[in-house]
Amino acid sequence: MTTLNDLNTSLESSQEMIVHAIYKNSWTMTSYLIQLLHKMDRYTESLTEDNLDTDFFTANIAIQSSLNLISNTYEVPATDERFELVQALYDATVNEFIQNQSDDACVDLVYLGRLAKFVANMRTYAWSEEISENGPTEDKFEALKLAKRDEKAVDIAIDAAAEAIFAG
Repeated sequence: MTTLNDLNTSLESSQEMIVHAIYKNSWTMTSYLIQLLHKMDRYTESLTEDNLDTDFFTANIAIQSSLNLISNTYEVPATDERFELVQALYDATVNEFIQNQSDDACVDLVYLGRLAKFVANMRTYAWSEEISENGPTEDKFEALKLAKRDEKAVDIAIDAAAEAIFAG
């Protein structure tokens, strides 16, 4: 059984790895966030297959909406060299936790949700810091605006998933 301590330890380790690997790289932060939302979408979809009137169905709709909003805004291909870094990071964080540490789909969703919120917050912070350190431009303000919008969409999706997890 995965304990709260196991979950928190894994999250802290994963967050450190994420910051070290992709902080201030907008493309990889966005790509990694999309991967997390895809995984959450598959989980909530699977959890609602037998019972569409559960809170997981609502969570699935919120996650899909967030995922579509972000995916449709950015061109983030899943086939070039840059994606290899994202895939390696995903394997070292998400796949490692799910395959070797977790034993429960709801714990996996909590882990994924907390990582998604972390990455969304990190994107917003990175753009704010970029503007502060190197001065404002129209493109930077647009990127910050989109990062804040994405962060809000992720927050809504994660809140819906949390409600579903803790309602049952």
